[in-house]
Amino acid sequence: MINEVKVIYKRYKTALNKLKYPDSWFWGRYTINPYSGCAHACIYCDARSNRYYLQQDFENEVIVKLDIDKVLESRIQNARTLLPDVVAPGGVNDAYQPIEMQEKNTLKILKIFKQYRFPINLATKSSLITRDISLLNEIAKDTWCTVGFSITTTDEEIAAFLEPYSSPPKERLKAIKIIKEKGPHIQVGTYFMPIIPYLEDNEENLENVIKESKKSGADFILFAPGLTLRDSQAQFFINKIKASRYKEILTPLLNLFKGKMQPPSDYVNKIHSKLLVLCNEYNLPIRVKRWIPNDYRKWNYKISEMLLNKESMELVATGKSNFNLKWAGLNLNNLGESIIDISKRGDLSNLPNFTPEIVDFIEPILKKSKDYNIRKGIDDFL
Repeated sequence: MINEVKVIYKRYKTALNKLKYPDSWFWGRYTINPYSGCAHACIYCDARSNRYYLQQDFENEVIVKLDIDKVLESRIQNARTLLPDVVAPGGVNDAYQPIEMQEKNTLKILKIFKQYRFPINLATKSSLITRDISLLNEIAKDTWCTVGFSITTTDEEIAAFLEPYSSPPKERLKAIKIIKEKGPHIQVGTYFMPIIPYLEDNEENLENVIKESKKSGADFILFAPGLTLRDSQAQFFINKIKASRYKEILTPLLNLFKGKMQPPSDYVNKIHSKLLVLCNEYNLPIRVKRWIPNDYRKWNYKISEMLLNKESMELVATGKSNFNLKWAGLNLNNLGESIIDISKRGDLSNLPNFTPEIVDFIEPILKKSKDYNIRKGIDDFL
């Protein structure tokens, strides 16, 4: 089923957005939106909130960004210090929503990223992505490519209510299997988020999503029970629930949130514990393997990944975030030299948030590396 939308064509001056810190879940340093608005019309989508300043009717009007590939290539060519890093297409839209069949904006920008050797992480609810397996597999061989299918239920009726114009869950699961068979270099798995309280958080659904993902060949499950209820997005979601056959969940859901934007930590911790047990049972990693550049950033990114994975595991296991682990890991991504050179000078403790415990954890790993006796600085790679 396809949502009939008004299509608007508009030219933009910019295409690629650089984040202050790479996203520690999907490892994205850059974002790009081939379209504005999304015909998938998911009722919980955070892109409906005021923070994104979208100017159109979100699900009924989709803006096609004219010549986005040319704007993107010009940005890459004219930026002297724009280093390749993970790009996450989409964000306030699904890069593979139905308009992509006609306009091919996502395909166009993927060809540019392949040419300039940028790694890619794509999140989608559409099986249309299988059209581009060959290209994505080439990107994966050259650099790195991860595909995550957003799957929050295996119940087709619930999915049709929450995500009315997305590919059904069974098609997304089938697409995982196809990618594993035809794109062996692509890292592919399930983004189990958001999990709707009292609708998708029962033990049967939690296990079914993980079990079916495993059967399809998923390399990972990245989960988060953090449904967001923010301003206009919250009101849209509440109104949809109120008018549906699932209206009985509205009162307990609002009581759970108590006017806050996210569910309370004790609820999140409870769901985390259940999901962690299930992922261990089905032998599915709960983190995405990171792309590692082959330049001065190599060990910065490797150590960052270790610290951020450690912080994530502590958060899932205990419900508490380790502030120093998190910010030591994030700040490493912005260093202008290799952490190995910093270690050789004995300056690890001067790095932001590098406590004695973190230094003691990291220093032996660096000293054992084959790169420890090779000096490389930023000038060697620019």
